[in-house]
Amino acid sequence: AEMVRDALLSVAGTLDQRFEGPGYFDHLPTKATGTAAILYVPVDPATPGLNRRTLYRAWPRGGRSTLLDGLDCPDPSTSAPRRAVTITPLQALSLWNGALSLHLADRFAERLVHEAGPDPERQVDLAFQLAFGRDPSDDERSHSADVVRRFGASTLTRVLFNSSEFLSLP
Repeated sequence: AEMVRDALLSVAGTLDQRFEGPGYFDHLPTKATGTAAILYVPVDPATPGLNRRTLYRAWPRGGRSTLLDGLDCPDPSTSAPRRAVTITPLQALSLWNGALSLHLADRFAERLVHEAGPDPERQVDLAFQLAFGRDPSDDERSHSADVVRRFGASTLTRVLFNSSEFLSLP
């Protein structure tokens, strides 16, 4: 889970690679009305400072992350001598529609436009290099450039984030 999040940040060009220093909080502790209970409300993923490696995440027991939970990150409120390994629809849904994934897909698309210019085929070539470390095949380039022309680069970046090639080692 942590590696997937870090890979999303890296490919989007937003990963803060600093070592050491304070952690980041992707939740806001709030007192529940009329009780002593503390609620941990998720913070907008576009909030500055949330782009550090997941290693630096502050882990309060009640502060959960939809993406990390869906990808089998252990619950910080219990001990986990071994990680669960599952394959569920929620994993794909959080990578396709989750707030963090949508935010980073937009940042990745902006990076493609900034670094490759307005040409969809150059954007596709750069996207494949960044996400997969390889050039696209002619068919991949053609179909992907069509997606960029019709729906925008963010749609392509979401597809790349959800591909088996991005999510698993060969």
